[in-house]
Amino acid sequence: MRRSPGRVRRIAYGLALLLTACSLPVTASGTNLQWLDALRELDRNHARVSALVVKLDDLRTIAALNPDRPLIPASVSKLFVSAGALKQFCPDHRFVTRFGTTGTMTDGVLHGDLVFVGGGDPALDTQDLRSLVLRLKAAGVRRVTGSLILDNGLFGPLSCTIKDRCEARTRASHSYSAPLSSVGVDFSTVEVTVYPGSETGDEARATLTPAGLPGYIIDNQVTTGGPNARPRLSAWRESIDGRDILHLRGEVPANGGHYRFYRAAGNAVVHSRRVLETLLADAQIEVEGKATVRTVDETKLSTLAAIRSDRLDQMLIAMQSFSNNYMADTLTLDIAAARGPGSLTLPRAAEQLEQLARQAILETYPKHSSEFTAPFLTSGSGLSVDGRLSARHVIALLKHMYHDNALFPAFYGTMPVPISAVSSTLKHGNEQWLTRIVAKTGTLTEPMSVRSLAGYFRFRNGDFGAFAIIINGTEKRPIIGFHSSVTAYQKDIESILAGH
Repeated sequence: MRRSPGRVRRIAYGLALLLTACSLPVTASGTNLQWLDALRELDRNHARVSALVVKLDDLRTIAALNPDRPLIPASVSKLFVSAGALKQFCPDHRFVTRFGTTGTMTDGVLHGDLVFVGGGDPALDTQDLRSLVLRLKAAGVRRVTGSLILDNGLFGPLSCTIKDRCEARTRASHSYSAPLSSVGVDFSTVEVTVYPGSETGDEARATLTPAGLPGYIIDNQVTTGGPNARPRLSAWRESIDGRDILHLRGEVPANGGHYRFYRAAGNAVVHSRRVLETLLADAQIEVEGKATVRTVDETKLSTLAAIRSDRLDQMLIAMQSFSNNYMADTLTLDIAAARGPGSLTLPRAAEQLEQLARQAILETYPKHSSEFTAPFLTSGSGLSVDGRLSARHVIALLKHMYHDNALFPAFYGTMPVPISAVSSTLKHGNEQWLTRIVAKTGTLTEPMSVRSLAGYFRFRNGDFGAFAIIINGTEKRPIIGFHSSVTAYQKDIESILAGH
């Protein structure tokens, strides 16, 4: 695991946990040993587990296993992002993206620069930008004598602080490590669509979105197989000497449908610039100057066109359902930016989530809050392997939001019910599992396996309970398979549901 500035803090937290282990709250007699048999077996076999299940009204412990052990949380940290965003902005908040200028308009000519002001919209996509450009055209702009300026001043320039994102600057074969920016579009990913040729043996056709997107070289070696051929596709983006190359390999069946996939862009601002230039050209809006990136004094801009995002609560449903790392970390930066100007880093922004976690612990366990290991987060997405949370940290957040009458319905609604979940991880279970819980999952594979699960469940009488489970691999057993981890927590939660 990579060393980080927080390493000393984590060592101190670990010592604090050892020193206070004997003084933690005592649970009802027998409840700890009555449940979680599968997770206990996993914990005995070279895995590290932290688990806690409670009844929310009185915080009665139903089951517990190392509830204060700090572990890598993976994507259950997105629960803190949802809670933090709802508290900062409210459920009906909408992010604004706009074109502005300090210039003047005469006869369709904008004399001055066209400024694209990024509002930190975590779900801004090409269709949104197309709408913004068409509104600009409807406002009468046909030609710009100045430059296209991308103002990313909301967050400022961001350095990569997570290993996966740093590596993705030069090569990416996935989308989950896309770079961050307040002017990012399409989750800072490149959309590629592959269509089979008309006959077996033909080269497949590959297109980008938007059509004609410049700056990418497509190295297409995908062929068309027979009508019954099994599709085989691999793709990666490589950035060399300022050139972005998309390598495509494999075979797709003739007369079949198209295949769409996404790869992380090497530079978020550069990708957004390319998309904007393409859409402006499509709308026949000529920009005479070169595109640049710099911060502009927004108070001096007059707005030419603007769009508003979907409601925040709707965004959070998508973020949780698809476990979108870009959305989670962009929202983490949004929360911090809303609390004061200045350059940000993702770890610094994540301190706001830590503060929320500490507040939740203090409110939930007022007599024992000083005894618990402090939460440590360096991102909101859980993509970072430096963060540490215990099951108790997560339960405290769930309890905290449960008692927030104004925000609990929106927060609860961000988590899917397994029977209708996008994630296949949640869809394997009995009827009680599929219908009586809402949950967020988490998964990491490097440098060790991480599986996590947290959410709410309903008692048969309608009362609410909460559960949090985090499983980490160890040096002796770094890789813990899907069957061993997911089946274990599913079996134990199903047992608890059956008994309650």
